[in-house]
Order: sequence, then structure tokens, then C-alpha cells
Amino acid sequence: SNRFDAHLEIHVGSCEEAADEQGLAHLVEHVTFMGSRKRERLFSTGSKSNAYTDFHHTVYHFHCPLEDTGGRQLLPLALDALREIAFEPELLGSRIEKERKAILSELQMINTIDYRCSTMHLRALHADNPLSERFPIGKERQILDWDATHVRAFHATHYHPDVADLYVVGDIDPQHVVRLVADVFRSVRARPRSLATLQRAERRDK
Repeated sequence: SNRFDAHLEIHVGSCEEAADEQGLAHLVEHVTFMGSRKRERLFSTGSKSNAYTDFHHTVYHFHCPLEDTGGRQLLPLALDALREIAFEPELLGSRIEKERKAILSELQMINTIDYRCSTMHLRALHADNPLSERFPIGKERQILDWDATHVRAFHATHYHPDVADLYVVGDIDPQHVVRLVADVFRSVRARPRSLATLQRAERRDK
């Protein structure tokens, strides 16, 4: 089909949030994805991109043709955008304000009888673990209170290569993909989970 899919999965979702961070993983997803300038290079190429946050993961994905109409290879651009989104985002205050409004609108939109019944069901099924409280959409009061400092701190604590998986599938040579991934992500340095991450996990599990 002369297309490929590239998915970057960060193993951080709403269950990683502390009690005063409910919805912060979702906000970080919005800000990193929508604030990516490199993602804009794939506009008008027949590419599709999206992102989502669930209880345990944040996923960014691209579905693209191998080339644009001018013959330009799009896989390097998609990988470059994923690197920026996950590991080199700007996290501008202006973008945070835009995405805060988008999430508050989303919160109103999903507040239906079906959604409320689903959350009640999950609370009953998972009463003894964080899934009963850490719904990805978050809590309105907290979403209104966060500023850029909170967003940047959550990203710095949770977004690093040891909690990320990259999947690339399509009409492409696997060895070429391996070389390209190594080249594009060369600047991303592995690091162990920080003390702050462990402290957050301890607070979350209490």
C-alpha cells in the first residue's frame, strides 16, 4: 500500500499521576503533540496523526505515505516529529493555555450518562487500585490550577527513553528503519528513572 505507521508509546498514563496531578498526563500529551512544529511538516502530505492517553500509556502515532507528491521520503520526517514530541517539546505557556481550554471542552463533551455509568463500573471493579480514581480526563479543578511549571516538571520526570517503545510497520525495509531510527534518535540520551519519579510513585501508591 506504500504507506507506513509509526507509533511511539510512552509507558506513562493517568495511573502514574499523584493525587494532585489528575489529568496532567493528558494535558502533557496535548501540549507536546499540538505544539510540535515538526509535525506540521507532514501537513498536506496525505498523512494522518493523533495521540491519546489512557490509564497506563500515552501514544503518539502517524499514518503516512512513503513519499509526498514531490518524492520526499516521509518516514524521516515522522520519526523526527516523534522525537520532538516526546523528548524535545517546547512546552510553551501559550500552548498550555490553548490545550487547557481544549481539555476543559472535552471534559464537558464526554460528561454523558454513558460515561458516568462507565466510570462507576470501573470504580466498582478496581476499588482496590488506582484505576478507580485516576481517570485520564482528570479533574476540572486541578486542570484549571496547573501552570507551565507543573507541565514541565511532569514531562521531565516521566518522559525518557527507558519508558518508551517505538513501533514502525509498513512497506519499508526493516534494516533501513533500524538505521534511520538510530540516526534520528541519536541525540536522545538514556537515563535511569529519577528520584523524583520514585517519590511520585510512592506518593501515588499511598
